[in-house]
Amino acid sequence: MDDDVERRGRPTVHVAFGEAIAVLAGDALLAAAFEVLGRGAPGLPAEALLFAARDLAHAAGSLALVGGQVDDLAFEAASASLASVESIHERKSAALIAASIVGGARLGGASAPLLERLRRFGVAVGIAFQIADDLLDERQDGAEEKGGDAGCSLVPLVGEKAARERAETLLASALLWIDDLGERAEPLRELARFAVRRDR
Repeated sequence: MDDDVERRGRPTVHVAFGEAIAVLAGDALLAAAFEVLGRGAPGLPAEALLFAARDLAHAAGSLALVGGQVDDLAFEAASASLASVESIHERKSAALIAASIVGGARLGGASAPLLERLRRFGVAVGIAFQIADDLLDERQDGAEEKGGDAGCSLVPLVGEKAARERAETLLASALLWIDDLGERAEPLRELARFAVRRDR
């Protein structure tokens, strides 16, 4: 969508294989996600699978990922605010991350209150992840002209230091949602810290 030539030092799919293949690859991956959910596994309740599929469809649809991408394409940095940038991030990266976390917990039999806490955890981690991604782009691109995602970024709006602080604040908020879950939530904590503090 943003026409970047490279991501993390590697050619993007549309550069390596053409725009048509890039679009079709995205279509295929989305379909594969629903195929995996539909296949299920022994012992998984059918109702939980149905709700997990519904959550994923919502996260990928017009009210989340697609709608967020539409706003991203129309993004104007001159009129941007913290709220408008984070609204786009919440509907894109954060929606998919939250749906993945909640879906797994739902299939594991988590209660409704715990699912809501995990959703909030996922949203906070997802927004922080996107800020970290934008900081990495800023570091790699330097003074060079950037692609579309660089426009919808907190970094030019508030600066690198404040953007990093915002990501750390979101990470701390996310970790509070799972603070009392003990050792079983340690993989989620590790995932959250990696998502925000990775160096590539």
